[in-house]
Amino acid sequence: MRLGFNWAMGPFEMLRSIGVKNFFERIDDFKGNKFLENLAKNMDENFYGQRQIYTDIQTLAKVRPTALKLDKNNSAEIHRFKDFNIVEFTTKACALDYDSMDALKNATDKPLIIINESMQFSAGVNLSYTMNFAEKNDYKSIDKFIKYFQETCKTLKYSKHPVVSAPSGLTLGGGFEVLVQSNFVASHTNIVIGLVETMVGLVPAGGGCKEMLWRWFQTEEAKKDPDFAPLKVFDIIGYGKTATSPVEAVPLKYLSPNDKTIMNRNGLFSVSKKIIEDNKDFKPPLECSFNLSGKPLKEKMIKVLEKLYNDKIILDHGMEVGKELANVLSGGNTSLEKKLTEDDLYRLELESFMRLIENKKTQDRIKHTLKTGKPLVN
Repeated sequence: MRLGFNWAMGPFEMLRSIGVKNFFERIDDFKGNKFLENLAKNMDENFYGQRQIYTDIQTLAKVRPTALKLDKNNSAEIHRFKDFNIVEFTTKACALDYDSMDALKNATDKPLIIINESMQFSAGVNLSYTMNFAEKNDYKSIDKFIKYFQETCKTLKYSKHPVVSAPSGLTLGGGFEVLVQSNFVASHTNIVIGLVETMVGLVPAGGGCKEMLWRWFQTEEAKKDPDFAPLKVFDIIGYGKTATSPVEAVPLKYLSPNDKTIMNRNGLFSVSKKIIEDNKDFKPPLECSFNLSGKPLKEKMIKVLEKLYNDKIILDHGMEVGKELANVLSGGNTSLEKKLTEDDLYRLELESFMRLIENKKTQDRIKHTLKTGKPLVN
């Protein structure tokens, strides 16, 4: 059934995951079901035996019970093994919050694999979590969370141990920012990946702008034209472009040609583990720096926005969101002669994010999306 319906787990695997004792504490009507009647008598937690006995592929569900230690909070679990750690997000749609970041940061003491048994890698930052603070005018807590998100992603990127992200399903917004600041990626072919923050009136603030700039700056076109990369990223993030497969993601620079692609979702863990085994002598990357044009570049971006506004493709708040994105991607108050650090870009992302989250029109967008699942154009 699992294979036939393309489920992450079959019915018996679901029962095993829930736990036999836990299951029977919550169900009282199974008369006539011989299997459940027998299981209720013997309460055998190992009724299912070896998962996927027809294959030796190691999956998260198979190795999870063999962990030496389990650390967990409200949003994630750290499965600790002798030679590596696994972080699994446990929230709805694997949405990210402070606890999610806490788990990631606390798991970098060993090589780390970020992988989920659920259908999504992460749909991004938990908007309800953010709006709870906004509705109380508690913007200091939002500022604190975004700074911790940035700090955690930087820890992942420059950890002395390799970090592998193994995405499947939705890998959006903050979920992408975790992935893009991991050292290696083993991606399922079934992914939806991208930075979609502008759709809810925000800009990426966990390093998404920074990392996309850096990737596009490595192109031949960017070596000839210093404004090529920022304008390209402005187009991609501004429109909230997504890719629905690794084949689509590579041209957008959401994935690298060096990232592993796996057709069988059950192979994600074993491929991720092999990446760690093949990188015993891992050394973290050197920090990036950026030379951005500043005001002249921002003016080019605003001209693009003005055309979209005049053509009624964006409205008043779309213009404001676009200007904030332009401020980040142009480097703010800078010039080509000045070198910007990653922390400078993080700061620009944070400042623009905070100005937008305090704006009622952004809050209207977020509320509309949470209620309807669709973007609001305002």
